[in-house]
Amino acid sequence: MNPRIALVQTFHPYTQFTHVHPLGIMCVASGARAAGFTDLHLIDMKVETLSVADAADRLERLRPEVVGLSAMTYEAGCLHSLAAEVKRRLPGVLVVAGGPHPSVAADEVLEDPSVDYVVRGEADLSFPDLLRAHFGGADLGSIAGISWRRPDGTLARNPDRPPPANLDDLPFPAWDLVPMEKYHTVPRGGVIYWHREFATLFSSRACPWRCTYCHNSYGKVFRERSARNVLAEIDLLVSRYGVKELVFMDDIFNFKPERAKGICRGLIERDYRLKLTFPNGLRGDLLDEELIGLMRKAGMYRTSIAIESAVPRLQKVMKKNLNLARTEANVRRLAEAGVLTHGFFMLGFPTETREEMRETIRWARRSPFHTAAFFRVIPFKGTALYEQVQQAGHALPTDWSQYEPYYSDINLSAVPEGEIARLRRKAYVSFYLSPARMLRFLKLLPNKRRLVPTLSLLFARRAYAR
Repeated sequence: MNPRIALVQTFHPYTQFTHVHPLGIMCVASGARAAGFTDLHLIDMKVETLSVADAADRLERLRPEVVGLSAMTYEAGCLHSLAAEVKRRLPGVLVVAGGPHPSVAADEVLEDPSVDYVVRGEADLSFPDLLRAHFGGADLGSIAGISWRRPDGTLARNPDRPPPANLDDLPFPAWDLVPMEKYHTVPRGGVIYWHREFATLFSSRACPWRCTYCHNSYGKVFRERSARNVLAEIDLLVSRYGVKELVFMDDIFNFKPERAKGICRGLIERDYRLKLTFPNGLRGDLLDEELIGLMRKAGMYRTSIAIESAVPRLQKVMKKNLNLARTEANVRRLAEAGVLTHGFFMLGFPTETREEMRETIRWARRSPFHTAAFFRVIPFKGTALYEQVQQAGHALPTDWSQYEPYYSDINLSAVPEGEIARLRRKAYVSFYLSPARMLRFLKLLPNKRRLVPTLSLLFARRAYAR
Protein backbone atom coordinates (compact mmCIF):
# COMPACT_ATOMS: atom_id res chain seq x y z
CA MET A 1 0.00 0.00 0.00
CA ASN A 2 1.22 3.49 -0.82
CA PRO A 3 -0.92 6.02 1.10
CA ARG A 4 -0.72 9.71 0.29
CA ILE A 5 1.22 11.38 3.10
CA ALA A 6 1.37 15.10 3.95
CA LEU A 7 3.96 16.25 6.47
CA VAL A 8 3.34 19.70 7.97
CA GLN A 9 5.67 22.01 9.86
CA THR A 10 3.32 23.93 12.14
CA PHE A 11 3.76 27.59 12.97
CA HIS A 12 2.95 30.00 15.78
CA PRO A 13 3.65 33.67 14.92
CA TYR A 14 6.40 35.02 17.16
CA THR A 15 8.92 37.80 17.42
CA GLN A 16 11.85 36.22 15.56
CA PHE A 17 10.30 36.30 12.04
CA THR A 18 13.07 34.14 10.57
CA HIS A 19 12.97 30.87 8.65
CA VAL A 20 15.11 27.83 7.97
CA HIS A 21 14.30 24.68 6.01
CA PRO A 22 12.17 22.18 7.99
CA LEU A 23 14.91 19.55 8.15
CA GLY A 24 12.94 17.43 10.64
CA ILE A 25 10.05 16.62 8.33
CA MET A 26 12.41 16.57 5.34
CA CYS A 27 14.35 13.74 7.01
CA VAL A 28 11.13 11.93 7.95
CA ALA A 29 9.99 12.20 4.33
CA SER A 30 13.24 10.76 2.99
CA GLY A 31 13.05 7.92 5.54
CA ALA A 32 9.49 7.11 4.48
CA ARG A 33 10.47 7.25 0.79
CA ALA A 34 13.36 4.82 1.40
CA ALA A 35 10.84 2.45 3.01
CA GLY A 36 8.66 2.50 -0.12
CA PHE A 37 6.17 5.28 0.71
CA THR A 38 6.52 7.54 -2.30
CA ASP A 39 3.36 9.68 -2.41
CA LEU A 40 4.80 12.39 -0.18
CA HIS A 41 4.02 16.10 0.22
CA LEU A 42 5.51 18.72 2.55
CA ILE A 43 3.89 21.92 3.83
CA ASP A 44 5.89 24.51 5.78
CA MET A 45 3.27 26.80 7.29
CA LYS A 46 5.88 29.29 8.39
CA VAL A 47 7.66 29.98 5.11
CA GLU A 48 4.34 30.12 3.27
CA THR A 49 2.67 32.21 6.02
CA LEU A 50 -0.28 29.84 6.26
CA SER A 51 -2.93 30.14 8.93
CA VAL A 52 -4.57 27.00 10.31
CA ALA A 53 -7.48 27.55 7.90
CA ASP A 54 -5.08 28.02 4.97
CA ALA A 55 -3.19 24.83 5.79
CA ALA A 56 -6.46 22.93 6.23
CA ASP A 57 -7.65 24.20 2.84
CA ARG A 58 -4.50 22.89 1.21
CA LEU A 59 -4.79 19.53 2.94
CA GLU A 60 -8.44 19.27 1.97
CA ARG A 61 -7.49 19.75 -1.67
CA LEU A 62 -4.62 17.28 -1.39
CA ARG A 63 -6.78 14.66 0.41
CA PRO A 64 -3.97 12.70 2.07
CA GLU A 65 -4.59 9.50 4.00
CA VAL A 66 -1.90 10.42 6.55
CA VAL A 67 -1.11 13.86 7.99
CA GLY A 68 2.06 14.24 10.06
CA LEU A 69 2.31 17.36 12.22
CA SER A 70 5.63 18.56 13.67
CA ALA A 71 5.74 21.16 16.44
CA MET A 72 8.06 22.95 18.82
CA THR A 73 6.68 23.63 22.30
CA TYR A 74 5.31 27.10 21.47
CA GLU A 75 3.66 25.65 18.31
CA ALA A 76 1.56 23.12 20.24
CA GLY A 77 -1.59 25.24 19.93
CA CYS A 78 -1.25 25.29 16.15
CA LEU A 79 -0.73 21.52 16.08
CA HIS A 80 -3.95 20.84 17.98
CA SER A 81 -6.00 23.41 16.07
CA LEU A 82 -4.88 22.02 12.73
CA ALA A 83 -5.40 18.41 13.83
CA ALA A 84 -8.99 19.19 14.83
CA GLU A 85 -9.71 21.04 11.59
CA VAL A 86 -8.20 18.27 9.46
CA LYS A 87 -10.27 15.62 11.25
CA ARG A 88 -13.39 17.72 10.75
CA ARG A 89 -12.81 18.08 7.02
CA LEU A 90 -11.25 14.66 6.37
CA PRO A 91 -12.80 12.36 8.99
CA GLY A 92 -10.92 9.22 7.93
CA VAL A 93 -7.44 10.75 7.85
CA LEU A 94 -4.72 9.39 10.14
CA VAL A 95 -3.09 12.16 12.20
CA VAL A 96 0.42 11.56 13.56
CA ALA A 97 2.21 14.10 15.76
CA GLY A 98 5.97 14.34 16.10
CA GLY A 99 8.82 16.74 16.67
CA PRO A 100 10.24 18.26 19.87
CA HIS A 101 6.97 18.96 21.71
CA PRO A 102 5.05 15.71 21.08
CA SER A 103 8.24 13.79 21.87
CA VAL A 104 8.27 15.10 25.46
CA ALA A 105 4.51 15.53 25.97
CA ALA A 106 3.11 12.47 24.19
CA ASP A 107 0.39 11.63 26.72
CA GLU A 108 -0.82 15.23 26.82
CA VAL A 109 -0.88 15.44 23.02
CA LEU A 110 -2.86 12.18 22.82
CA GLU A 111 -5.51 13.60 25.15
CA ASP A 112 -6.61 15.36 21.99
CA PRO A 113 -8.89 12.88 20.16
CA SER A 114 -7.84 14.46 16.84
CA VAL A 115 -4.34 12.96 17.22
CA ASP A 116 -4.09 9.22 16.56
CA TYR A 117 -0.38 8.56 17.18
CA VAL A 118 2.73 10.26 18.50
CA VAL A 119 6.16 9.36 17.16
CA ARG A 120 8.72 10.24 19.81
CA GLY A 121 12.29 11.27 19.10
CA GLU A 122 13.99 10.81 15.76
CA ALA A 123 11.32 9.47 13.39
CA ASP A 124 13.45 8.56 10.35
CA LEU A 125 12.78 4.85 10.94
CA SER A 126 9.88 4.69 13.40
CA PHE A 127 7.47 6.68 11.22
CA PRO A 128 7.64 4.22 8.29
CA ASP A 129 7.46 1.33 10.77
CA LEU A 130 4.26 2.85 12.16
CA LEU A 131 2.79 3.22 8.68
CA ARG A 132 3.57 -0.40 7.83
CA ALA A 133 2.00 -1.62 11.06
CA HIS A 134 -1.09 0.58 10.79
CA PHE A 135 -1.89 -0.19 7.16
CA GLY A 136 -0.72 -3.79 7.35
CA GLY A 137 -2.61 -4.70 10.49
CA ALA A 138 0.53 -5.57 12.46
CA ASP A 139 0.96 -5.37 16.22
CA LEU A 140 1.37 -1.70 17.18
CA GLY A 141 2.87 -2.74 20.49
CA SER A 142 6.00 -3.88 18.69
CA ILE A 143 6.84 -0.45 17.22
CA ALA A 144 9.45 1.20 19.44
CA GLY A 145 9.25 4.95 19.90
CA ILE A 146 5.52 5.49 19.46
CA SER A 147 2.66 6.39 21.79
CA TRP A 148 -0.89 5.55 20.83
CA ARG A 149 -4.48 5.13 21.97
CA ARG A 150 -5.79 1.60 22.45
CA PRO A 151 -9.33 0.72 21.28
CA ASP A 152 -10.55 1.04 24.89
CA GLY A 153 -9.24 4.62 25.05
CA THR A 154 -6.27 3.97 27.32
CA LEU A 155 -2.89 5.32 26.30
CA ALA A 156 0.05 3.09 25.41
CA ARG A 157 3.66 4.20 25.47
CA ASN A 158 5.95 1.76 23.69
CA PRO A 159 9.63 1.63 24.74
CA ASP A 160 11.90 4.34 23.39
CA ARG A 161 13.61 3.62 20.10
CA PRO A 162 17.41 3.95 20.13
CA PRO A 163 18.32 6.82 17.79
CA PRO A 164 19.99 5.93 14.48
CA ALA A 165 23.61 5.19 15.29
CA ASN A 166 25.16 5.51 11.83
CA LEU A 167 23.87 8.70 10.25
CA ASP A 168 25.66 7.90 6.99
CA ASP A 169 23.10 5.09 6.51
CA LEU A 170 20.24 7.61 6.35
CA PRO A 171 19.20 9.23 3.06
CA PHE A 172 19.69 12.97 2.61
CA PRO A 173 16.73 15.21 3.52
CA ALA A 174 14.02 15.39 0.83
CA TRP A 175 15.23 18.61 -0.79
CA ASP A 176 13.02 18.02 -3.82
CA LEU A 177 9.87 18.37 -1.68
CA VAL A 178 10.41 21.94 -0.47
CA PRO A 179 10.02 25.14 -2.55
CA MET A 180 13.67 26.20 -2.34
CA GLU A 181 13.08 29.58 -3.96
CA LYS A 182 10.65 30.66 -1.22
CA TYR A 183 13.40 30.39 1.40
CA HIS A 184 15.49 32.82 -0.64
CA THR A 185 12.99 35.64 -0.16
CA VAL A 186 12.32 35.57 3.60
CA PRO A 187 14.44 36.52 6.64
CA ARG A 188 16.49 33.47 7.54
CA GLY A 189 17.62 32.01 10.84
CA GLY A 190 20.59 34.02 12.03
CA VAL A 191 19.20 37.06 10.13
CA ILE A 192 22.53 38.06 8.53
CA TYR A 193 23.25 36.53 5.14
CA TRP A 194 25.72 36.81 2.29
CA HIS A 195 23.82 34.98 -0.46
CA ARG A 196 20.08 34.39 -0.71
CA GLU A 197 20.56 30.91 -2.23
CA PHE A 198 21.19 28.94 0.95
CA ALA A 199 20.64 25.49 2.42
CA THR A 200 20.38 24.36 6.02
CA LEU A 201 22.38 21.33 7.19
CA PHE A 202 22.80 19.01 10.14
CA SER A 203 26.21 17.38 9.92
CA SER A 204 25.69 15.72 13.32
CA ARG A 205 23.01 15.08 15.90
CA ALA A 206 23.00 15.57 19.67
CA CYS A 207 25.35 17.16 22.16
CA PRO A 208 26.96 15.17 24.99
CA TRP A 209 26.85 17.99 27.54
CA ARG A 210 24.05 17.91 30.13
CA CYS A 211 23.06 21.60 30.19
CA THR A 212 19.91 21.73 32.29
CA TYR A 213 18.06 24.18 30.02
CA CYS A 214 18.75 22.37 26.74
CA HIS A 215 16.43 20.18 24.69
CA ASN A 216 16.82 16.41 24.49
CA SER A 217 15.44 15.99 20.97
CA TYR A 218 18.45 13.99 19.77
CA GLY A 219 19.51 12.46 23.08
CA LYS A 220 22.93 13.00 24.64
CA VAL A 221 25.05 10.65 22.53
CA PHE A 222 26.86 12.64 19.85
CA ARG A 223 26.50 11.03 16.43
CA GLU A 224 28.25 12.43 13.41
CA ARG A 225 28.01 12.12 9.68
CA SER A 226 31.37 11.45 8.10
CA ALA A 227 33.07 14.28 6.25
CA ARG A 228 32.60 12.30 3.02
CA ASN A 229 28.84 12.00 3.59
CA VAL A 230 28.41 15.69 4.43
CA LEU A 231 30.44 16.73 1.40
CA ALA A 232 28.35 14.48 -0.85
CA GLU A 233 25.19 16.31 0.25
CA ILE A 234 26.91 19.64 -0.34
CA ASP A 235 27.86 18.47 -3.84
CA LEU A 236 24.16 17.74 -4.47
CA LEU A 237 23.03 21.10 -3.11
CA VAL A 238 25.50 23.03 -5.24
CA SER A 239 25.02 21.09 -8.48
CA ARG A 240 21.24 20.58 -8.40
CA TYR A 241 19.95 23.52 -6.40
CA GLY A 242 22.51 26.26 -7.00
CA VAL A 243 23.25 26.73 -3.30
CA LYS A 244 25.82 29.42 -2.50
CA GLU A 245 25.62 29.52 1.30
CA LEU A 246 25.42 26.81 3.97
CA VAL A 247 23.80 27.25 7.38
CA PHE A 248 25.01 24.53 9.77
CA MET A 249 22.40 23.85 12.46
CA ASP A 250 24.39 21.30 14.50
CA ASP A 251 24.15 21.53 18.28
CA ILE A 252 27.94 21.20 18.40
CA PHE A 253 29.63 21.05 15.00
CA ASN A 254 33.12 20.99 16.52
CA PHE A 255 32.71 18.26 19.17
CA LYS A 256 35.13 16.15 17.11
CA PRO A 257 37.53 18.78 15.75
CA GLU A 258 39.27 16.44 13.29
CA ARG A 259 35.96 15.62 11.58
CA ALA A 260 35.13 19.34 11.39
CA LYS A 261 38.55 19.98 9.86
CA GLY A 262 37.92 17.22 7.31
CA ILE A 263 34.69 18.90 6.16
CA CYS A 264 36.51 22.23 5.85
CA ARG A 265 39.40 20.70 3.89
CA GLY A 266 36.90 19.08 1.51
CA LEU A 267 35.23 22.43 0.89
CA ILE A 268 38.56 24.13 0.33
CA GLU A 269 39.56 21.46 -2.20
CA ARG A 270 36.24 21.80 -4.07
CA ASP A 271 36.65 25.57 -4.29
CA TYR A 272 32.90 26.16 -4.55
CA ARG A 273 33.49 29.55 -2.90
CA LEU A 274 30.55 28.95 -0.57
CA LYS A 275 29.79 31.10 2.43
CA LEU A 276 29.31 29.30 5.77
CA THR A 277 27.51 30.36 8.91
CA PHE A 278 26.93 28.60 12.23
CA PRO A 279 23.96 30.30 13.91
CA ASN A 280 23.33 27.52 16.44
CA GLY A 281 26.74 27.87 17.97
CA LEU A 282 30.11 26.21 18.32
CA ARG A 283 31.46 25.02 21.66
CA GLY A 284 33.77 27.93 22.42
CA ASP A 285 36.33 26.08 24.52
CA LEU A 286 36.81 23.29 21.93
CA LEU A 287 38.03 25.56 19.15
CA ASP A 288 41.68 25.79 18.20
CA GLU A 289 43.65 28.05 15.87
CA GLU A 290 43.92 25.44 13.11
CA LEU A 291 40.17 24.79 13.06
CA ILE A 292 39.37 28.51 13.07
CA GLY A 293 41.77 29.02 10.17
CA LEU A 294 40.30 26.13 8.15
CA MET A 295 36.71 27.23 8.78
CA ARG A 296 37.58 30.75 7.70
CA LYS A 297 39.31 29.50 4.56
CA ALA A 298 36.34 27.22 3.79
CA GLY A 299 34.05 30.28 3.78
CA MET A 300 32.88 30.89 7.36
CA TYR A 301 31.93 34.54 7.75
CA ARG A 302 29.72 34.33 10.85
CA THR A 303 29.32 32.11 13.87
CA SER A 304 27.66 32.06 17.28
CA ILE A 305 29.15 31.11 20.63
CA ALA A 306 26.86 30.30 23.56
CA ILE A 307 28.14 31.72 26.84
CA GLU A 308 24.81 31.84 28.73
CA SER A 309 26.34 33.11 31.98
CA ALA A 310 29.75 34.61 32.73
CA VAL A 311 29.49 33.49 36.36
CA PRO A 312 31.46 30.29 37.15
CA ARG A 313 28.97 29.30 39.86
CA LEU A 314 26.10 29.36 37.39
CA GLN A 315 28.14 27.45 34.81
CA LYS A 316 28.19 24.64 37.36
CA VAL A 317 24.51 25.05 38.28
CA MET A 318 23.43 24.78 34.61
CA LYS A 319 25.98 21.96 34.02
CA LYS A 320 27.48 23.68 31.00
CA ASN A 321 30.89 24.04 32.66
CA LEU A 322 32.27 26.26 29.91
CA ASN A 323 35.90 27.33 30.26
CA LEU A 324 35.25 31.06 30.08
CA ALA A 325 38.87 32.16 29.73
CA ARG A 326 39.56 29.77 26.85
CA THR A 327 36.28 30.72 25.19
CA GLU A 328 37.02 34.44 25.44
CA ALA A 329 40.43 33.87 23.82
CA ASN A 330 38.79 31.93 20.97
CA VAL A 331 36.14 34.62 20.46
CA ARG A 332 39.00 37.08 20.10
CA ARG A 333 40.72 34.79 17.55
CA LEU A 334 37.49 34.54 15.54
CA ALA A 335 37.00 38.31 15.55
CA GLU A 336 40.62 38.91 14.57
CA ALA A 337 40.20 36.42 11.71
CA GLY A 338 37.41 38.59 10.30
CA VAL A 339 34.49 36.37 11.40
CA LEU A 340 31.32 38.12 12.56
CA THR A 341 30.93 36.59 16.01
CA HIS A 342 27.63 36.48 17.91
CA GLY A 343 27.22 35.75 21.62
CA PHE A 344 24.28 34.05 23.34
CA PHE A 345 23.55 35.03 26.94
CA MET A 346 20.74 34.11 29.35
CA LEU A 347 19.29 35.93 32.34
CA GLY A 348 17.08 34.50 35.06
CA PHE A 349 18.49 31.14 36.15
CA PRO A 350 17.18 29.69 39.41
CA THR A 351 19.21 31.17 42.32
CA GLU A 352 20.77 33.78 39.99
CA THR A 353 21.22 37.09 41.78
CA ARG A 354 20.95 40.65 40.52
CA GLU A 355 24.72 41.08 40.75
CA GLU A 356 25.34 37.87 38.79
CA MET A 357 23.11 39.14 36.00
CA ARG A 358 25.08 42.37 35.99
CA GLU A 359 28.36 40.43 35.83
CA THR A 360 27.19 38.56 32.73
CA ILE A 361 26.18 41.86 31.10
CA ARG A 362 29.56 43.44 31.98
CA TRP A 363 31.40 40.40 30.56
CA ALA A 364 29.42 40.65 27.33
CA ARG A 365 30.13 44.36 27.06
CA ARG A 366 33.89 43.80 27.51
CA SER A 367 33.97 40.88 25.06
CA PRO A 368 35.09 41.00 21.40
CA PHE A 369 31.66 39.84 20.19
CA HIS A 370 30.29 41.88 17.31
CA THR A 371 26.67 41.10 18.23
CA ALA A 372 24.85 39.50 21.15
CA ALA A 373 21.42 38.31 22.28
CA PHE A 374 20.22 38.30 25.87
CA PHE A 375 17.51 35.68 26.38
CA ARG A 376 15.28 34.89 29.30
CA VAL A 377 15.81 31.44 30.81
CA ILE A 378 12.87 29.30 29.69
CA PRO A 379 12.23 25.83 31.19
CA PHE A 380 11.08 23.88 28.14
CA LYS A 381 9.22 20.67 28.86
CA GLY A 382 11.52 17.68 28.63
CA THR A 383 14.57 19.50 30.00
CA ALA A 384 16.21 18.90 33.37
CA LEU A 385 15.46 22.54 34.21
CA TYR A 386 11.73 21.96 33.70
CA GLU A 387 11.80 19.03 36.11
CA GLN A 388 13.81 21.00 38.66
CA VAL A 389 11.48 23.99 38.76
CA GLN A 390 8.41 21.76 38.83
CA GLN A 391 9.77 19.84 41.81
CA ALA A 392 10.55 23.15 43.49
CA GLY A 393 6.87 24.08 43.21
CA HIS A 394 7.37 26.90 40.71
CA ALA A 395 4.12 27.75 38.94
CA LEU A 396 4.70 27.35 35.20
CA PRO A 397 2.35 28.46 32.41
CA THR A 398 0.12 25.80 30.87
CA ASP A 399 -0.29 27.87 27.70
CA TRP A 400 2.59 26.55 25.59
CA SER A 401 2.68 29.69 23.44
CA GLN A 402 4.20 31.48 26.46
CA TYR A 403 7.35 29.41 25.98
CA GLU A 404 8.22 31.39 22.84
CA PRO A 405 12.00 31.87 22.95
CA TYR A 406 12.17 35.61 22.20
CA TYR A 407 9.28 36.86 24.30
CA SER A 408 8.50 35.48 27.72
CA ASP A 409 7.83 36.68 31.25
CA ILE A 410 8.65 33.34 32.90
CA ASN A 411 10.90 34.23 35.83
CA LEU A 412 12.77 31.47 37.68
CA SER A 413 14.99 33.76 39.75
CA ALA A 414 14.28 35.73 42.91
CA VAL A 415 15.00 39.01 41.13
CA PRO A 416 11.73 40.93 40.53
CA GLU A 417 10.30 40.65 37.03
CA GLY A 418 10.41 44.36 36.33
CA GLU A 419 14.08 44.56 37.28
CA ILE A 420 15.03 41.69 34.94
CA ALA A 421 13.25 43.47 32.10
CA ARG A 422 15.20 46.67 32.90
CA LEU A 423 18.51 44.79 33.11
CA ARG A 424 17.84 43.12 29.77
CA ARG A 425 17.11 46.46 28.10
CA LYS A 426 20.25 47.90 29.65
CA ALA A 427 22.23 44.91 28.36
CA TYR A 428 21.19 45.58 24.77
CA VAL A 429 21.72 49.33 24.95
CA SER A 430 25.11 49.17 26.69
CA PHE A 431 26.35 46.41 24.38
CA TYR A 432 25.31 47.96 21.08
CA LEU A 433 25.83 51.65 21.76
CA SER A 434 29.57 51.29 21.44
CA PRO A 435 31.00 53.19 18.45
CA ALA A 436 34.07 50.93 18.28
CA ARG A 437 31.94 47.78 18.26
CA MET A 438 29.58 49.17 15.64
CA LEU A 439 32.48 50.13 13.37
CA ARG A 440 33.98 46.64 13.66
CA PHE A 441 30.54 45.14 12.96
CA LEU A 442 29.70 47.32 9.96
CA LYS A 443 33.11 46.69 8.43
CA LEU A 444 32.31 42.95 8.19
CA LEU A 445 28.54 43.11 7.59
CA PRO A 446 27.53 41.89 4.11
CA ASN A 447 24.54 43.34 2.23
CA LYS A 448 24.58 46.50 4.36
CA ARG A 449 21.86 48.28 2.40
CA ARG A 450 19.39 45.45 2.96
CA LEU A 451 20.42 44.33 6.43
CA VAL A 452 20.94 47.55 8.40
CA PRO A 453 17.17 48.43 8.46
CA THR A 454 16.27 44.81 9.36
CA LEU A 455 18.85 44.65 12.15
CA SER A 456 17.76 48.01 13.55
CA LEU A 457 14.17 46.77 13.81
CA LEU A 458 15.35 43.51 15.38
CA PHE A 459 17.37 45.43 17.97
CA ALA A 460 14.29 47.44 18.94
CA ARG A 461 12.14 44.32 19.26
CA ARG A 462 14.66 42.44 21.35
CA ALA A 463 15.66 45.36 23.53
CA TYR A 464 12.07 46.13 24.48
CA ALA A 465 10.62 42.62 24.62
CA ARG A 466 10.03 41.16 28.05
